[in-house]
Amino acid sequence: MVGFSLRPVRALGQRIRLFAERPAPTGHQPVDLNLICSTVHGGCMGLPQELVDRIVDTLHDDLPALKACALTCRAMFASARRLVHQTLCLTPRNNESVLTREERKKLRRLTQGYQDVQLRFLAHMGERGLLQYARKVYIDAPGPGYIHNAGAFTPDTLLPHMHHFQSLARVHAITIELCESDVWARHHKSCFAHFYPTLTSLTLRRPLGDDGLVLQLVLQFPNLENLSLEWLGGNDDGVRRTPLAPAAPTIVDQPSIPRGHLRLVNFDHFWEPMDFVFRLGNKLKFRSVELDGSSWNHGQDVLNACADTIQDLAILSGSGGAHLLSPGKGGCLTNFLLVGYQQLDLTRIKGLRRLAIRPVLRSYPSTASQFLPILTITSTVFCELVLALGTNRHVIVWTLWRPCTEIDRFLYERFAKHGHFRLVVKAGNISVLGAFRRHATEVFPLLASRGYIHFEVCHLIDKAWD
Repeated sequence: MVGFSLRPVRALGQRIRLFAERPAPTGHQPVDLNLICSTVHGGCMGLPQELVDRIVDTLHDDLPALKACALTCRAMFASARRLVHQTLCLTPRNNESVLTREERKKLRRLTQGYQDVQLRFLAHMGERGLLQYARKVYIDAPGPGYIHNAGAFTPDTLLPHMHHFQSLARVHAITIELCESDVWARHHKSCFAHFYPTLTSLTLRRPLGDDGLVLQLVLQFPNLENLSLEWLGGNDDGVRRTPLAPAAPTIVDQPSIPRGHLRLVNFDHFWEPMDFVFRLGNKLKFRSVELDGSSWNHGQDVLNACADTIQDLAILSGSGGAHLLSPGKGGCLTNFLLVGYQQLDLTRIKGLRRLAIRPVLRSYPSTASQFLPILTITSTVFCELVLALGTNRHVIVWTLWRPCTEIDRFLYERFAKHGHFRLVVKAGNISVLGAFRRHATEVFPLLASRGYIHFEVCHLIDKAWD
């Protein structure tokens, strides 16, 4: 343990006077955090670095508390600064806070040069040397709401502050609210090349332009692991202008190793979804896939493209379709989360070990004839069924109204009787979990009486395998 001095650190230019000057300890001595006494004067504290590090580690995910603690002393400010400024938020509110009166008028009236101040907050942070701490960047370019796409992130808004943007050399995650892919087509290397070594996570919300250009924008990052595409807007006229073949030399040309997480939200708006997802899946192999608000036929394209590597699958909503995977596909799938209920064919998935179902009212399979098709699995290693209830008490009432004795008997005879198996019931709060626990013997009598049911409180229901 490193030795420390009891001399207080002068904070915010304030002079600290001690009632009695104590000699500083010499050499390196072990520090007992329970015996540390800090000198307090006028609300400012001189804390040992060991205690500062302990506080920062404890509050690393509590940004308001870190900001408050950073004002206590100079040592705390220096240590907390890297966490306080870890996420750079280029939002209208932050941008408005640093604009002068003339710059505000220019932005509101769209006078000449208004695009120069749309990302003024980026320059503000760069001039103070705070961009070196940024590891995540959130971009919601300010702009008048009544102008179509005025708040989109474009080269015109970025180029005036390009030297500050290029100083973001350690960023590993970027989220962009509104992005026009067509205007970025000729600026990939000039604007994003400094992110190539470090960027692993990319989220595009409402990307505009045809899907070929969106694909090029995504695939330029060679180390990308996690990708989220939400509400692709497409072209206003619905006509494809760009072929899917990527042209940039920085495109990943080989599927390489399995990557991280793919999330697609409402991608039915893609003009050619099958081409897009197949091309994306062939370039980037993902270990986990999350589909939300998309039709099942498009979801099937994603799964077929990633079926050789996908291990975790979450389907949060959808409609239509009965078959998820093509023949011979799905050999790596081990965890499957389904929200709602669909008639699924999982007979070809040999290695499935955990199936999580989050029922919703009016779609919960309450009889064995409805429920059993999703459990017709040929593998004998299936060992865990997760029933995620969320916070909806009506689901429990619906379940108790039509008992699951046939389902209970099937689960016991098919899985529990021959090896390790458990039914995990997860709920978003204790009251819902308690209500189900009290009636567990009525719903699943065989499993409950033999101790195969486990109850857990889980606030992340959409990640039932975590």
